[in-house]
Amino acid sequence: MMTVKQMPDDEYFALDAIDQTSLKKFLISPLAYSAYLTGEHGYSSALEFGKAAHSMVLGSGPQVVAKPNLRTKEGKALRDRLVEQYGADDIVWLSADDVEKVQAMRDMVGDYFQKLDGQPEVAMIAVDPKTGLDIKGKADWLPSTPDPDGVLRIRDYKTTAKSPDEFERSCWTYGYHIQAAFYMRLYRLTMPEYKGPLGFEFVVQEKNSPFDWMVWRFDERSPIITELADPKIDKALKGIKSFRDLSDDPLEKMRGYGLSKIPQEISFPDWRLVEEEEEIDSWR
Repeated sequence: MMTVKQMPDDEYFALDAIDQTSLKKFLISPLAYSAYLTGEHGYSSALEFGKAAHSMVLGSGPQVVAKPNLRTKEGKALRDRLVEQYGADDIVWLSADDVEKVQAMRDMVGDYFQKLDGQPEVAMIAVDPKTGLDIKGKADWLPSTPDPDGVLRIRDYKTTAKSPDEFERSCWTYGYHIQAAFYMRLYRLTMPEYKGPLGFEFVVQEKNSPFDWMVWRFDERSPIITELADPKIDKALKGIKSFRDLSDDPLEKMRGYGLSKIPQEISFPDWRLVEEEEEIDSWR
């Protein structure tokens, strides 16, 4: 099954296929993967804020509405009218202050996405040729033509509580390079007619004033993609396939494979050591 189409979240999440989030959970441990797939993913204010910002900035998604005062008759009536108009699943309820924030974020990014050829919220579903597993990804913005420099770039919009110029560190911490590699792999599988250069772009915006934003990019041929991310994706898919082949209940089987209990030596990454040395030097 090879599919590329715009798709609402509820339909996308219902698809029985491996996405980049669950894949990264397996890279932590099979237990983490199993717990993620079988656990409840409920409401969180940060998730709702991010969903609202995506809707505002990309121009596609649920309605962003300030929460009415449900202690009053007028507030309850307003809520009922909005639910009837848009549907309960197509509304993101935020505080009035947060609605102002996401509107300011939209105004700051402006028409960056709308000026691009392509569509928002496009799902890509394919079969991994090495394992036969169904895989999926939903691009925030899927291009229809290459950029002026000839590179076709899949785009992802992210919000951050930090400054966007710190995104490189977050990219490593949260495995965004794996996300980029996974989506580019999906694009090659679902759009085999495209033979040109491919890239991935993160549009990163801070959630607090002044709501500034930056653009960060990966090239498909970058060693970060080919030598770090792609092998990890292959490893995770192969591991998931092994559990499925060896057990009638692979998720239950995975619960016996958590983190290593062998004592680990503590070491800090090079960038952290440099920061600490610079801070100590400033004391002298």
